[in-house]
Amino acid sequence: MLINELRDINFIIFPNWSNLEIAIAEDLITVLRTLFTHPARQDITLLIDSQSLSDELQDNANSLLFETVLKLSLEDIISEDLNVGLTGRLSIQEWSVIKSFINFRIPINNEDGYIIQQPEIAQIPICDLSEICQQTVYEAARLESWQRWGDYFANSELPENAIPYYSKYLSSCPYQIDYYLKLSNIFYKTGQMQATIETLQNGISHCPQAEELYFWLIIRLKQSQKYLEARNLAQQITNKFPENYIFKMLSHLMLPVIYHTPDEIDTYRAWFQHGLEKLIQTINSPGEEKKALTGIRNHTNFFLAYQGKNDVLLQQQYGQLVHQIMTANYPQWIQARQISSISNKRIKIGYLSYFLCGWSGTVLFLNWLKYADNQNFEIYSYHIGHQIDPATQLFQSYSTKFYHLPNNLEQVCQQVIDDNLDVLIFPELGMDATTLCIAGLRLAPIQCMAWGQPVTSGLPTIDYFLSSELMEPVNGQDHYTEKLVRLPGVGISYPAIKVESIRRNRLFFGLREDAVVYISSQAGYKYLPQHDYIYAEIARQVPNAQFMFLRSGISQERLKRVFAAVGLDSLDYCVFSPVLPREDYFDLLSLTDIYLDTFDWAGGNTTLDAIACHLPIVTCPGEFMRGRHSSGFLQAMGVTETIADDASQYIQIAVRLAVDINWRSSVREALKLAINVLFDNPTATQNLEAFIKQAIALF
Repeated sequence: MLINELRDINFIIFPNWSNLEIAIAEDLITVLRTLFTHPARQDITLLIDSQSLSDELQDNANSLLFETVLKLSLEDIISEDLNVGLTGRLSIQEWSVIKSFINFRIPINNEDGYIIQQPEIAQIPICDLSEICQQTVYEAARLESWQRWGDYFANSELPENAIPYYSKYLSSCPYQIDYYLKLSNIFYKTGQMQATIETLQNGISHCPQAEELYFWLIIRLKQSQKYLEARNLAQQITNKFPENYIFKMLSHLMLPVIYHTPDEIDTYRAWFQHGLEKLIQTINSPGEEKKALTGIRNHTNFFLAYQGKNDVLLQQQYGQLVHQIMTANYPQWIQARQISSISNKRIKIGYLSYFLCGWSGTVLFLNWLKYADNQNFEIYSYHIGHQIDPATQLFQSYSTKFYHLPNNLEQVCQQVIDDNLDVLIFPELGMDATTLCIAGLRLAPIQCMAWGQPVTSGLPTIDYFLSSELMEPVNGQDHYTEKLVRLPGVGISYPAIKVESIRRNRLFFGLREDAVVYISSQAGYKYLPQHDYIYAEIARQVPNAQFMFLRSGISQERLKRVFAAVGLDSLDYCVFSPVLPREDYFDLLSLTDIYLDTFDWAGGNTTLDAIACHLPIVTCPGEFMRGRHSSGFLQAMGVTETIADDASQYIQIAVRLAVDINWRSSVREALKLAINVLFDNPTATQNLEAFIKQAIALF
């Protein structure tokens, strides 16, 4: 019996196969006669347990079932709509899945008394034959099955198969908030954004007080580039639920993901600034500070930094607000802490993040732990997110102590306090709201942040920003409320990247064999509209160019506009790809010719991936550290010919790499020879530890 043979309503019987066949046959006839005439028989499967039978006895049981059905056919009550079958011999996993879809056990006269007394079988609800045809019974069973089938497929490799089950369930039970959320999430996961929004709107029409439906509708509207609609809704819902600070945060501080014009950036930034000032004025009493905790635990200023502006003042205002709210709610965790005597003990360093996993913003710093001097330092890691993967296991293996503490801010804080750290490092601040809240407390004498999200936290409780001397401009300190630490070189050593032999060809990725292929692999919000023209200008000068944008990347509408401005069709030059499996991603990098870095927010991990494939990097350092990663990497390697001073030179370099094949080859060779500077080099950890010792000495 396979799971795809099950239906909406599934019954099971447990015959005692040691009894006489005639007795078992009588039970089968009684059960089948009832089910063959059931009004919902087309939705029913009857399972006959035969898991304990040998192959030979399975054949005998099948023969008995066949003879029983044949006998009933003579009574002219057989219906092909009913599904009947033996379970056969099932693995533990197969039985566990099938059992979860069984609605009822039907008692029979010749039942296996031992099996039905087992706890897992005793938990199956019983339905007597006299009750089976009652409409309330099978309607309840059908609803339960729609829930189970929906949940089963939602967590499978084919989540779209959950859609009809959740839809049928909601058509019968239109007030189930959780199932509107589940169905909308399936639509979202399968790329059906309009259906996502309509499902949430339908849920709100039936459940107008369901705050979580409004929340997700606002988020999905924003993600579908309907920012103004999302903002207006947030403002309306703030009036509807005035005590809900999550909606207050959204209505005051929500920013778009993508901008269509440079003017939009200034407009929405002004809205943000005004909203932040208004929010600060609102949270002006202990009572409001208590209520506001929920708001700050569900908000970050993540998209603010992608406007390409100096955010230090706005971040400082928000950081002070977070600290104020956290102080009101957790006064026991704001006092200054002293470093204990370290003359005869190792220095305790803690790393706390929601992303101690295979996420780009923390993998950057994995080797800080790997190459730690265990004679002089103890490493404590606090993973407060949900994802567990091979990178998590590496973080754990490099730690003296490792804690996985999701969904419990108070437990995390108390554990950090109990561990009596000397230094607490946040690999990123600004990606996860809970992490930012924790950083707004004083849990260690010295608290630092690294550049997993390379923008100041604005928090008065973060003492140092751990950066790179090769990535910071001369006036870098002006961009931080923390004291800027310019670690030597790039400040990190990236885990070695193993690039396998190429398996794919260009055609697989929709690329021409004769094209000069430029690749740009950033998320869409890293592309600002004022720089779009660069791609069109390169295409104008390199007629056989192709641009591969990973993760769908830059706005296709914007590209169409700038290409048309120079008389070109963007569709002739631009190829868009979703996120690729790792093997395909590195195949693609190896098959392309030139990597185009983004302006204002440079590549980090993506640049390192390209360098591992010896791909020439065209980059132009920005005003802030977040726009200078790639140039820092290239300076460390001594390969600086492709670092531009401005957009005009950026275009010149990109064009020359396309037409001057010898120069392109020499750049690739230079990258190949210098690659060890960036990968698996323990020097970066030694420099970090030297700073920590100095900071403790100065404390």
